[in-house]
Amino acid sequence: MNWNDPAARLALIESVGPEEYNRRIKVHFDEMTVKVVNGHAIRIVESSRFGKLFRVGDTGSAFAKLDQAETYANSIAKGAS
Repeated sequence: MNWNDPAARLALIESVGPEEYNRRIKVHFDEMTVKVVNGHAIRIVESSRFGKLFRVGDTGSAFAKLDQAETYANSIAKGAS
């Protein structure tokens, strides 16, 4: 499953339904989480433009280096991971 492909995600949700889709994406997020800092899950994401990035929870922010993501996560309000 290519989680970076919106069309593939749409096809998956249409074929398995929302409950199973949510279960599968949670498993994917859990597998991609490298660390939880200040309640924010830091996950590896692949970007075609920037390569591998470390995304901080649901903040919409991502960084090239894990230590940058950790610093950012510690600088913002506590998250719920």
